[in-house]
Amino acid sequence: MSLFKTIDQRFNDLRVILKNKSTESFRMDAQGGNTVIFTYPPKEEKEYLSRIKKDYPDAYFIDIANLFIKFIDSIGFGDFVEAYNQYSSEPEKLFKSSSDPNDFYNQILSEIKNAIKNNKMAIIVRTGALYGTGIENISIMEENIVCQMDNPLIIMYPAEMSDDNKLRFLNCRVASGYRAITI
Repeated sequence: MSLFKTIDQRFNDLRVILKNKSTESFRMDAQGGNTVIFTYPPKEEKEYLSRIKKDYPDAYFIDIANLFIKFIDSIGFGDFVEAYNQYSSEPEKLFKSSSDPNDFYNQILSEIKNAIKNNKMAIIVRTGALYGTGIENISIMEENIVCQMDNPLIIMYPAEMSDDNKLRFLNCRVASGYRAITI
């Protein structure tokens, strides 16, 4: 996988994968998963998001940044800051709680379910907002609802290749491409 492809080459790769791969072939290439990790340089996010919306206007776009704002608003900003400070060393307890059906993670899953209900291809955008939440893309990719979707889940993923030849989310965290096809 090369991060040095042009935007046109990457979108052509996506189009070919979505059009030509059978479900079985896709899942074999994605190590049993049902997700496309669509990488792009973080500095070029605006161009890539504009292009994905242009190329797939009928898709169901799940904007993580907007969901994050709704999550904070549901708690209240002051209470959110207090909770975030309390859980700063274990953010997943705030954002992905096994006891809170309205946590941030479940809001993301709810949007994926809405895409399925509306028979639309789900595309997750502005995933940089996940940084610091303890929510990993692998958690989303391994959810039963994602594995059972008719169309693969597409995750727009701001990342670059580091000097040690590893894909890094937002240029700082080593990325997992397990259970996905990475473009």
